[in-house]
Amino acid sequence: MCGAVRYKIESPPLGTGLCHCDRCRPQSGSAFSTVMYVPRRSLTVEGKTAYFADIGTSGLPVKRVFCPECGSPLFTDMDLTPEIMFVKVGTTDDNQWFFPSIEMFVVRRRSWLAPLSDVPQFDANPPI
Repeated sequence: MCGAVRYKIESPPLGTGLCHCDRCRPQSGSAFSTVMYVPRRSLTVEGKTAYFADIGTSGLPVKRVFCPECGSPLFTDMDLTPEIMFVKVGTTDDNQWFFPSIEMFVVRRRSWLAPLSDVPQFDANPPI
């Protein structure tokens, strides 16, 4: 949001999704988080970041990476998926292209949200 952190992704996303988990919701400040997952090697970050050390539903460490200047959430870095980085789509310069290809942790979806039609639904982390 403030521009202190910039990043570039050198490849198309492996996929996109809505995450309804109990950790992404509060981090996004919404009923779900909009994410794209990309190969870690394709992501280059400029600027200083900070992270909140968390534990995922897998029991493995998760880093919730954010901008230390404005607090904007940027990435989710999970030990469960060492080759993949989850990028918060709202932080991209242009995100009008975004449409979720999956919904994750749908057992925690808020009751007032309808499932997206024709989008695979997962009760937990999908097989990636």
